[in-house]
Amino acid sequence: MAPTVTMLAECLSLAEAVAEMRWREWGHPPEPEDRTWWLETTIREAGKETLPVTFVAHDPADGVLGAVGLDTYDLDERQDTSPWVTGMIVRRDRRRAGVGQTLMRHLERWAAEHRIAEAWVGTDLALEFYQRCGWTVEEAFTRSSGQHMAVLHKKLL
Repeated sequence: MAPTVTMLAECLSLAEAVAEMRWREWGHPPEPEDRTWWLETTIREAGKETLPVTFVAHDPADGVLGAVGLDTYDLDERQDTSPWVTGMIVRRDRRRAGVGQTLMRHLERWAAEHRIAEAWVGTDLALEFYQRCGWTVEEAFTRSSGQHMAVLHKKLL
């Protein structure tokens, strides 16, 4: 059964679970380690009509399954392009079950409805996932932190 996808702004009660999932996945250097930072950031990214926005996949029996955001930028080194996919996360036990692709379809549809013609995403681990979603590699580079990243792009209109 496909999960329900909701804008986080319409269901802020899910913010804690989204922040917890992101903190468990990324809450170590070079990213912030403080759980409070992850919750504050998740709430800040809960826009509805303007960026940043966040979509949450959930189901009544199984809780929050994943989330994805769209924001003006994600990588300090690439602020010249906008907007960027941010905070894409799927619960480990639900990966490769279509949750991520469902989230991306919702994000891309919202972007197109809001006349956002194209978007970018940076990743160090999920390159194949984004390629399966129709994104193409634009460049690879090493961040100032030493992290190797691929930047992908997709036209949405």
